[in-house]
Amino acid sequence: MYRKAWLLPFAICVFLMFTFPQDIDSRELSIQPFFTDSDGDGYNDSEDAFPDHPEAWSDDDGDGYADQPNTNVSDDCPNTFGSSRIQMKGCRDIDNDWIPDFLDDDIDGDGISNELELASSNAVMKYDIFNSSSTPIDSDYDTIPDIVDLDDDNDGWPDLIEADRGSDIFDEDQTPFNMYGGVNTGFFFSPGSGFSTNYHIEGFEFSLSWLFSALSSELIIPIGLIPIYAVLRSFRSKNFRRFDSAISEITSVSRLRELEGEINSAMRNRKLHTHHGIILRNTIERKEDELDTEWFHEYGSMRGRTDSEE
Repeated sequence: MYRKAWLLPFAICVFLMFTFPQDIDSRELSIQPFFTDSDGDGYNDSEDAFPDHPEAWSDDDGDGYADQPNTNVSDDCPNTFGSSRIQMKGCRDIDNDWIPDFLDDDIDGDGISNELELASSNAVMKYDIFNSSSTPIDSDYDTIPDIVDLDDDNDGWPDLIEADRGSDIFDEDQTPFNMYGGVNTGFFFSPGSGFSTNYHIEGFEFSLSWLFSALSSELIIPIGLIPIYAVLRSFRSKNFRRFDSAISEITSVSRLRELEGEINSAMRNRKLHTHHGIILRNTIERKEDELDTEWFHEYGSMRGRTDSEE
C-alpha cells in the first residue's frame, strides 16, 4: 500500500499540467517579483520605450518616436529611422534640419534648392540632391548656381551685358561704368527716379561703355548718320530763313510768284522740311493779301481822282 502512495501526487501534477494553459503571462497572475509599470499601460518599465507615457510603449525603428498613433510622440514614419520634427516626426532627414526630406526644398542642406540643382545638371554633370558634396558652383553665394544665375557676381549688372561690354562677370567690383581706369564713366536716367550709377533695366543709359559698344556693333550706322542729319537739318533751316526773309522784302506780285516757284522747287528737291514749306506757303498768302491791299489803296484812289477831274 505504501509503495503505491506516490501515484496520487503524480496524478495530481499531471492533472494540473493539462488543466492550466502553458502561455500564462506572469504579469496577469501578478507573480513577477520585479514588475514595475509607472504609466499604467500594462508594460513593464524595463520593456516600455516610453515608461512615462500611458499611450506609447514601443519604438521599432529606434528613432525616439512611438509606433502607436495619435499621440504627441507618434512616429509619422514608424518603419523608417528619422530625426524630423517639423510638420512630421520621425521621418528621414538627411541634413538634420528637422524638416522631412520629402517636404524639404533643400534635402542635402547645401544651400542650393533641389529644383536649382536639377536645373543645373546636364549630360556631362548630374548633381545629386541627396549629397551635400555634389553642389553646383555659386560664385556670389546667392544660392543660385552660376549656370542659371543671370548675375554671377551680384553687382547688379546682367552677365550678358557685362560680357558684351568686356567687364568681368565674376568681379563684383568691376562694372561697365568703371572698367576704364576704375573711374565712373556713365549713369542711368529713369523718369521718376532720376540719375543713378546703378544698373536700371528701364532707364536710359549715357556712358562711355555704351558708346564704345555701339560703335562696335550694328548701331554704328545710325550713329554715323547723326552728323549727316545734323548738317542736313542746318542746311534746310538756313534755306527756310532765307526764303522767309525774301518774302518779307518783296514789293511786287510778279516777284512773289517767282519766289513761290523757287520754294516749290526747293521742296521737291528736299532742300526744305515739310513743315517749313507749309509755313512759307502761309507767309506767301499773307504777303499776297498785303500787296493786293496796297495796290487797291494806291490805284483805287488814283482812279477816283481821275473820274472826279473829268
